[in-house]
Amino acid sequence: MHLFYILFLFEVLIAVVAYTNVAEYVFMPVKKHTITLLSDKRQILYLLMALGVMLIIHAFRDPMTLEDTPDYARAFEEARLKSMADVITKGYEELKTEKGFAVFLKMVADVMPITQMIFIITSAFMFCSFFVAIKRYSSIFWISVFVLMTDSFPQSLFIVRGFFALSILLFSIPFIIKRQLLPYLLLCLVAFSIHTTSVIFFPVYFIYGIKNAFILTIVLAVGGVIFVLGFDIILPYVVENFLSEYSVYILGADNYEGGNWKMPAMLSAILIFRLVVMKGHFFEEGINRFCSLVLILALLLYVAGLGFGLISRMALYFSNLTFLILPNTIQYIRNQTIQFISGVAYILFTGFFFLKSSTGVFWADYQLISI
Repeated sequence: MHLFYILFLFEVLIAVVAYTNVAEYVFMPVKKHTITLLSDKRQILYLLMALGVMLIIHAFRDPMTLEDTPDYARAFEEARLKSMADVITKGYEELKTEKGFAVFLKMVADVMPITQMIFIITSAFMFCSFFVAIKRYSSIFWISVFVLMTDSFPQSLFIVRGFFALSILLFSIPFIIKRQLLPYLLLCLVAFSIHTTSVIFFPVYFIYGIKNAFILTIVLAVGGVIFVLGFDIILPYVVENFLSEYSVYILGADNYEGGNWKMPAMLSAILIFRLVVMKGHFFEEGINRFCSLVLILALLLYVAGLGFGLISRMALYFSNLTFLILPNTIQYIRNQTIQFISGVAYILFTGFFFLKSSTGVFWADYQLISI
């Protein structure tokens, strides 16, 4: 059976147990005066269990059965034999990578010289960032979990550095909202040293700082038009001078990385749904404004770069935040039944979309590491 079906069934089972009254007696018998507090604890317990299942699958994957990950395994073996000076100056033969990740790989190899450790550590950090982000900013945990499972989780199994950088940037959200520039810049710098394409996240802090909704809309509209019209000029220059190692991704839209109409269509539907449901809360300061901005930026990137595979490498820093965007939107639907139907509909659609995609084909070869 496809691993996705097994994971989906596990997550459904965990959600049913956690969200039904039975769970109050199975996990923690409740007293009437403590039900609210224990309900919060049960939510956290659910989140830990739901993410824990995905973490096990993620951390203990056999790197030789997935796309790209064999290069990381071979680079790790290379790191064990090289000096830190050689790693910094020459890098790895098996893997083209930024200096920050090269040094990180070497440090892990020196401390824990077991190849699987690079995947265990990056997976643990990634799911820690997911847990913190959902706990802080999601009002509907189960939607976040299932959207994460169908949207981001499959790609993260083989896009190691990209999602490692994204995980670092997730910790920058409170600094964006609270207007703390220095820690934000430090996190952006660390993420940039892991994956160069994360530089696309840098303007978010400054765009978020535009308080007037009308001016913000004008800036996004004008900036979007300029970016779309100038993309054919901007992209080749950026790739040639700063992202030469990713030049392969601009060869066309037919590669598995994306660059086609599907993501723009999906993001457009989410944007329209968000505008209709949230109304005056769309640009409300806080997580609402942040989610709206990253959704718009993701859509602009996909539309501007339609036909360029590099787009998925850059837009993932925005489009893979749907696990926060969707519950943040759905919470403004007053009817809980419609909330539930909306969440389930999106999850089923993205799950079907994943199974039919090339990423789903890659996932079919997944195997746990042999012990």
